Amino acid sequence: MIQGLYTAANGMMAVEKRQEALANNIANASSPGYKRMEPIQLGFYQVFEDTMRKPYHFNADTAPAGGVKVVETFPHMDPGVLRNSNRPLDMALRGPGFFVVDTAQGERFTRAGSFTVDIEGDLATQDGHKVQSLEGAPINVRDGKVLIADDGSVTVNSEPAGQIRLVEFENPTRLMREGDSLFKANEEVQAMMTEAAGTTVAQQFLEMSNTYVPLEMSKMMMGLRAYEANQRIITTLDGTIGRLIDQVGMPR
Repeated sequence: MIQGLYTAANGMMAVEKRQEALANNIANASSPGYKRMEPIQLGFYQVFEDTMRKPYHFNADTAPAGGVKVVETFPHMDPGVLRNSNRPLDMALRGPGFFVVDTAQGERFTRAGSFTVDIEGDLATQDGHKVQSLEGAPINVRDGKVLIADDGSVTVNSEPAGQIRLVEFENPTRLMREGDSLFKANEEVQAMMTEAAGTTVAQQFLEMSNTYVPLEMSKMMMGLRAYEANQRIITTLDGTIGRLIDQVGMPR
């Protein structure tokens, strides 16, 4: 009976984590390049088996206690709808590739092509991260008419200014989200990274979020129902335990 309380409580915590991910998807439904996150939950025996394979991880904070747990979230890389923005520095990608940008923490990858010009005249993200060229250097587009070809070649006032670096991953769902529509690749994922072969650039377009709000809302409603069901289970079990203590344990 006590185990039932733990199982229901774990179910409520799993729902809370799922709701957080779904709420974040809805909040970013209008963010260019955003990829919706899908929470993955496992049952008790799967979590327990994985934990026992790494016993040094077995502690009071992470030990399974029955029910289900959200173990991770992964990004859905389905393409979003392309929207014409009529801005020359906006770019969308057709295909599985990513732009490469330089940050203070190293190379990061993004599908958000709402670019601007930084104080040095280089092509950059809205947060100031410079867009990499094939040579790894920034692309200077100051004071000129910018044209971007399908392969990412940039010309300014009809003069070549570089080519935007595009990369593809064997399994992009293993990229780790860092916020601001940026993704990080660990060493294993980067080892399977290649220069883009099946991706083209569309100038004056933006790829919108692939979040489908009605679907995310329906998932949130289902989560609310599951949360309420677990609440009722806890209330019922608590009442049963109380009666057991009061009646069975009462001396005669």
